[in-house]
Amino acid sequence: MLDSVTHSTFLPNASFCDPLMSWTDLFSNEEYYPAFEHQTDADSNCLKTSGIKSQDGHSHSRTSLQSSHLWEFVRDLLLSPEENCGILEWEDREQGIFRVVKSEALAKMWGQRKKNDRMTYEKLSRALRYYYKTGILERVDRRLVYKFGKNAHGWQEDKL
Repeated sequence: MLDSVTHSTFLPNASFCDPLMSWTDLFSNEEYYPAFEHQTDADSNCLKTSGIKSQDGHSHSRTSLQSSHLWEFVRDLLLSPEENCGILEWEDREQGIFRVVKSEALAKMWGQRKKNDRMTYEKLSRALRYYYKTGILERVDRRLVYKFGKNAHGWQEDKL
């Protein structure tokens, strides 16, 4: 049935929208699709949309970095203690070893960045483990502890 719909048969039957509206205009219209806010008051301080400074010193809005990699997001949080709200902390800064203190808060923050309400720490940690193969992270035999590898950049104090 959908294969037989043409431009000329669709427009007269689509009476609720202007034929010149783009799909983004249509689906971002709050009249038809009201915004839904998932953030709670307890999370508002840590999960705000203010910028994180990346290793190159530029401030970026959390919502504008949709293409950023998870390891870069983690690195930038570690380098911005005022933004990370105790979610991550360095165990050995010189060696690049860090610990996830609040795993679900990290997952929620990453999920907000990627616009994925269903992000969990289980999914996030699986993605972090994939970085072992590329040398960006190295295995540490402790729970919730990770280490930057030889292919990770921008985390070392002397090279910032």
